[in-house]
Amino acid sequence: MKLVLAISLFLATPLAARAPSIPAADAPQLAALGANPVGLQSTTVTVAGTARSLTVMVWYPALHGGTSTTYRRHLEPATGAALDITTDGIAVADASPVAGRFPLVVISHGFGGWAAGMTYLAENLASKGYVVASIDHADGQGGGGGSAGLVRVAGAIINRARDQQAVIAALSARAAAPTDTIGRHIDASNIAVIGYSMGGFGVVATGGAPYDKAAPSLSPLGGLLDEETVRKTIPGLKAIVAIAPWGGQPPYRAWSEAGLRGLAVPSLFIAGDRDDVSMYADGIHWLYDHATASNRWLLTYREARHNVGGNPPPPETLTRPDLTENFAEPVWRSDRINAINQHFVTAFLDRFLKGDAAHGAFLDVPTVDSDVAQWPAAGPGFATSAQAGYWPGFQKRWLLGLELRHDPAR
Repeated sequence: MKLVLAISLFLATPLAARAPSIPAADAPQLAALGANPVGLQSTTVTVAGTARSLTVMVWYPALHGGTSTTYRRHLEPATGAALDITTDGIAVADASPVAGRFPLVVISHGFGGWAAGMTYLAENLASKGYVVASIDHADGQGGGGGSAGLVRVAGAIINRARDQQAVIAALSARAAAPTDTIGRHIDASNIAVIGYSMGGFGVVATGGAPYDKAAPSLSPLGGLLDEETVRKTIPGLKAIVAIAPWGGQPPYRAWSEAGLRGLAVPSLFIAGDRDDVSMYADGIHWLYDHATASNRWLLTYREARHNVGGNPPPPETLTRPDLTENFAEPVWRSDRINAINQHFVTAFLDRFLKGDAAHGAFLDVPTVDSDVAQWPAAGPGFATSAQAGYWPGFQKRWLLGLELRHDPAR
């Protein structure tokens, strides 16, 4: 009886909350937090020529810890009751920054998202020596249907790349001011942009691929996209990460094959092969296949849908099926996806923004299909790059359901 009571009490007690930036024990090697505590500040950026004023959250390597941040968001779904959600963090507001300059990473969320929706990646990268700026694009909430929804979608299409480029320009300008509290820690010669879903739509354009203004999904917008239909060279931009990018799938295809060849910076695409929003074969994979001027990788989660880019479901949504489907995956654990993304995004950015060949080598997997990889004869631990046949940085028994393809620029 005592044993049964003890088990019942254990099961009834919730597990301690965990910040998504802290990977679980089964995470691949480069997912681990870096050596730095993390600080957090907020700033605003005005988009030139518009009335848009963007809130930008900025994470950075800090000198010491303190009271960590809890991220809060009020959700007002199209159906069902409103809900306040929380996500635990490790960042300390206004903590003293570490001296020196660090590569800049700009994060751009999906349609209807918010700046703190990808803290698993923002805080994790900041701990490893990056200044990470996440944009709140202010899409509003609710469904995408009806005339109001269509206006919101059109606004996102028009503004995503423009917002990203405005934030890059503003923070790069601040980097030239030696006394600026944020700018003096930014290395504006090494910049990357990470975009999820509609953010990925903007990232492909920001990376150099002009939209096809004649595309059926874009032609009604007319001259509103002129700024993005001319390829621009962005000083310091060294790489992009496009997570489940929208806009490659018919009938919303926004690029021509010729236009995609404008994407010349190294790129990492991340997708689920069952993506039912951006689509996979005719959407994300099509973008990847035709970005032939880019040295590019495609990380695929087999049996995953579209939710491969954001934080895990907030605890408040776990009894709300109408909201959980916006965060969770049917097959994959969200924290597992987060950890794998942390691992490969770290390898990719370290390779192209820091020139770290050792970390960059984690992208050089011996098999495209993870399931045919052979664990070396050594005991448990992380596989190394010297152990041919297995993906470096992954643990025994934890490498399943993935593909990583690489195609050099040509």
